Amino acid sequence: MDKEIVQVLESSGLAKSQAESVMQGFKDFFEEVKKYEQKAKSILITNAEQVQEMKEARAIRLELKNIRVNAEKVRVEHKEFFLRGGKAIDGIANVLKALIVPLEEHLDKQENFVERLEEERKERVNAERVAELQPYVIDITVYNLKDMTDGAFDVLLKTSKTAFESIKDAEKKAEEERIAKEKAEKEEQERIRKENEKLQKEAEAREKAFAKERAKAEAERKVIEEKERKEREAREKAEAQLKAKQEEEMRAKIEKEQAEKRGKEESEKLAKQEKYRAFRKEHGWTEKTKDDFKEENTGDEIVLWKKVGMFKL
Repeated sequence: MDKEIVQVLESSGLAKSQAESVMQGFKDFFEEVKKYEQKAKSILITNAEQVQEMKEARAIRLELKNIRVNAEKVRVEHKEFFLRGGKAIDGIANVLKALIVPLEEHLDKQENFVERLEEERKERVNAERVAELQPYVIDITVYNLKDMTDGAFDVLLKTSKTAFESIKDAEKKAEEERIAKEKAEKEEQERIRKENEKLQKEAEAREKAFAKERAKAEAERKVIEEKERKEREAREKAEAQLKAKQEEEMRAKIEKEQAEKRGKEESEKLAKQEKYRAFRKEHGWTEKTKDDFKEENTGDEIVLWKKVGMFKL
């Protein structure tokens, strides 16, 4: 710590007595901090049960804070002292300077009277040359007009004026060409506009004619479509009627065939029934003897059984 303080004081540029005065003002604070430094570093809290160590840490922290606040007050007081001294020195130096500078300036004018007259002449010449050359040059600061000879300035003025007039002539010509070009462009635009109007009218006329033709064609198309629709409806109606007739005839034919089939089946059934009745009658089956018989229909045939008799036990 002492080594660091010595380095700070040596680099400040203060006289030895001033540096010692500054150090004396802070010496007690350093000694107080050293009393707490080792103890503060030795406190290490690792769990919530170290309540006493926490209290010691707070107490030391508050002591160190008090030292820091008091040291800050001393710093402000010392700095204010040195600032007031610096201001006083600056004030005295300024008073001395105010006495000397006017005398120096007066004597300098007397000493350099000839040079000053020459400088004033050059300034007048420079102002005149700036006024003459400025209308023809964009950036006049590129020329050292003050120290330029009369011959060199005359050449510069002449060439600058010639170049300026050439540029002006070129700009005038370019402007005239621009105006002529704009006029030609306007005339061309007007021609194009009129041509477009003409084409637009022609297009509108063609569109009207096309629209009329389209309307006529549309009307004819609708007539044709209506005719085709009626013909299609008539054809579809005739086809439907023919189909209905054919379906009716087919249905009648099927019903007839089914009726004929049923009639044939009924006739066959009646014929079989008649044959079966004849078969029963042939074997002695009558209304009176029917209880002596038993009939069994197997699906393909009917088996007729006759009771032979009864034997009483």
